[in-house]
Amino acid sequence: MSFRKAFLLLAIVALVSASSAHAQFGVYGMFTVDRLSNIASSPEQTPNVTSTRANTVDPLGGTGGVYYDFKKLGPVTLGADLRGSILTTKRGAYQNFNGGGARIYSTLGGVRFVFHTPLAPLKPYAQGSFGLGRTDYGLLYTQAGVTDNGIVGNSPILRNNFEYEGIAGLDIKLLPVLDWRVAEFAYGGLNPFGDKSHNYPIKQVSMGFVFHLPF
Repeated sequence: MSFRKAFLLLAIVALVSASSAHAQFGVYGMFTVDRLSNIASSPEQTPNVTSTRANTVDPLGGTGGVYYDFKKLGPVTLGADLRGSILTTKRGAYQNFNGGGARIYSTLGGVRFVFHTPLAPLKPYAQGSFGLGRTDYGLLYTQAGVTDNGIVGNSPILRNNFEYEGIAGLDIKLLPVLDWRVAEFAYGGLNPFGDKSHNYPIKQVSMGFVFHLPF
C-alpha cells in the first residue's frame, strides 16, 4: 500500500471516529402521517357549505428537523429539537365532496431526552414540542366568487394555532453517521388563536433517517 493510500485510509477512519465521538448534532427527515380529529364540532365553516362533516382528516407528507444533545444526566442525555412539517391530503372533512382538501404546516421546538440502553445501537427517545401550526382543518377554502382577505376562488384559508406534541420514538444505529428512525409516535393538538376556541387533537406516526454531523 502506498503512503498516499495509507494516509487517505487513516484520514477516513479518523473522520468516522470523530463523527461517532462528537455526534451531538443530528439532522433528520421523516415520512409522516397525521390524524386531525374533533372536526365535526368545529366552529369553522366555509361560506355557503352545508355538507355533513367527517370528524377526522388524514394529511401526510414530510417532517424535517435538527437536534442538539448537550447534557448527559446519568442514563439520559438532554437535548433540544427544532422541526417543521408539511402535510396535505386532497380529501377534506366534508363527506359529500373533497372541498379544498386538508393541510397542516407546523414549526415546533422542544426538549428531548435520549435514554441509554444496554444495547448501544438502540436509542429510544422522548420529547415535548410546541409552536405554530397553520391549517384549514379540512374545512376552509374559498369557493368561486367568494373572497377571504383577498384570497379568491378554491384556495385554502389557513388559520394560526398553538400546536403541541408529546413524542416518543426509537433510533437504531446503522453507521457511525447514520441512524434508522424505526418509528416515532406523537400525540398532541391544535388550539386556534383568536376568538374561535376549539381543540383539534392530533395523532401522528413517522419514520425516516437521522444523519449525525461531525462536530
